[in-house]
Amino acid sequence: MSASSYGIITEGVFDAAVYRTLVRRLNPGIYVRMLACRGKNDLMKRFPGLLRTFEHDFEGGPVEMAVVIRDADGKDPAELELQMRTSIEDRQYPFRMDVRFHAVRNAMDAWLLADSAAIDRVCLARGGGHVTNTPRNLEDMLRPKESLRLLLSNRKVPYTPELCRDIAAAIDLNVLSQRCPRFQTFAELVDC
Repeated sequence: MSASSYGIITEGVFDAAVYRTLVRRLNPGIYVRMLACRGKNDLMKRFPGLLRTFEHDFEGGPVEMAVVIRDADGKDPAELELQMRTSIEDRQYPFRMDVRFHAVRNAMDAWLLADSAAIDRVCLARGGGHVTNTPRNLEDMLRPKESLRLLLSNRKVPYTPELCRDIAAAIDLNVLSQRCPRFQTFAELVDC
């Protein structure tokens, strides 16, 4: 039985724009409620309490699944996911499909860099220059946000949550899965 409502907590508004778009692409028609924190430290401190927000969020009742997403920033994603899970092990939440955790290998911006054709289309639509290629080994990049910002700046396109949302909407999910294999783990987590 698939979920029809998700509550998702992210590090910030850029992440929220991207993850909402990707989740809806993976699950068309799903209700998604996003909560954006003020960085990973804020997320790690507040997410156990913020999960309570989703208890009465969908038609007066709880969402079916809650998801907490953060960047790993060079740390082991599995260890971070275990750390998050452990921090709520003494709490009970009414979500039919539980609380799930995902740590993106290094940072979400690497996913946005995966499909140069998608970035090109979005940049051209905003009056910017062409994008013909993006860096290699995206999931190994420790600071993909800096690379994405520089790429966009060189094309005279500002880095905004809306731009990130539009790239997420345009990206070829097969290309993303090939260039950033950890995306497939995320897709399996949220594609219920």
